[in-house]
Amino acid sequence: MEKAKLKWQCLVPPVGGEIECQFNPAELTISKEASWEGEKSPSFNSPWLQFAGGEAATYNLSLFFDTYGHPDLKDVREYTNQLMQLTLRGAGRSMFLVPFSAPPMVTFIWGKITLFMAVVEKVQITFTMFSPDGLPIRAKADVSFKQQDFWDDIIPAQNPTSRTDSRKTRRVHAGQRLDQIAFEEYGDSRYWRLLAESNGMDDPFQLVDGQLLVIPQDKSW
Repeated sequence: MEKAKLKWQCLVPPVGGEIECQFNPAELTISKEASWEGEKSPSFNSPWLQFAGGEAATYNLSLFFDTYGHPDLKDVREYTNQLMQLTLRGAGRSMFLVPFSAPPMVTFIWGKITLFMAVVEKVQITFTMFSPDGLPIRAKADVSFKQQDFWDDIIPAQNPTSRTDSRKTRRVHAGQRLDQIAFEEYGDSRYWRLLAESNGMDDPFQLVDGQLLVIPQDKSW
């Protein structure tokens, strides 16, 4: 049986990893909303609506962890703490030298399902079983995700790995600027805005040595 997993990556610092689900989820709930705006008119029974933009998609997972049968009665928090770290800047790494870092971006992968890139909005851990001395050995984790990668569809239509075919990544070197990288990649420095939007950058001029950038191959934005 193939195990579901959460693949995570931080741009600053450039680290990443995977969290394997001990038990595959029984359900996967995906939600997507669109915004519509319109003006009322006395001539019509309802307003004519115009599309005002899409909202970020969300999905929710309920994951279970159990160490009751472990020979040494293992602490279940060794699993659940990994989920909590997905809400921390730099996935819990020391961030005092990198003040503008953010929590990691996460992708849920299970067999033929690869969901959109997302961030973790909420993790709620419920411990449901303890050893006689108070060690937590069974837990349920409810995790809420929110879409971060606005270049992706909600669910890839065909090949779940096709989302990586139209993009590549590159490391930033000390002293580089986003407009220079845009010129090297596209032959036009004006595409720095595409790079900034694709990487969710609040300040496109604050590049960090070693930072991993996503380079979209589709230049329309």
